[in-house]
Amino acid sequence: MMKVSLSYSENMHFTASVRHFKNIHVDESEAFHGDDLAPSPIEYVLIGTGGCIASTFVYCMQKNKVLIEKLEVDVEGILKHSGAKRSLKLIRISVELLVTLKEGESSEKIDICFKMLQDYCPIFNAINSGIPLNINISNQKSI
Repeated sequence: MMKVSLSYSENMHFTASVRHFKNIHVDESEAFHGDDLAPSPIEYVLIGTGGCIASTFVYCMQKNKVLIEKLEVDVEGILKHSGAKRSLKLIRISVELLVTLKEGESSEKIDICFKMLQDYCPIFNAINSGIPLNINISNQKSI
């Protein structure tokens, strides 16, 4: 089990912590009524998606002893207002891995590791399978 905690600061700004990492800031852009003090929740979803896919890919390449010279990851999320209430939805995520192998390395393992990451990246699987989300709200009394 993994756990992340967030504390409300002001306006749309929160401070999060996970494991030993403290003071991770989350905010919305001014266009979404925030103060633009930090990445938005959606941007963190994109960071996590790209990071999970890339690290799973790199792990496979390392296991196959393929040396990477450079790896760049571009992640794009498409937001769209939809439905009768015109609510904002993340409707698509596109990820592009730009791989440069060390000279003399064979590129045949790239396809193998691409297929492997689809089986082993937990975020890839969560997004593609529509992971259940449970929310509970408790109204606590002020002290």
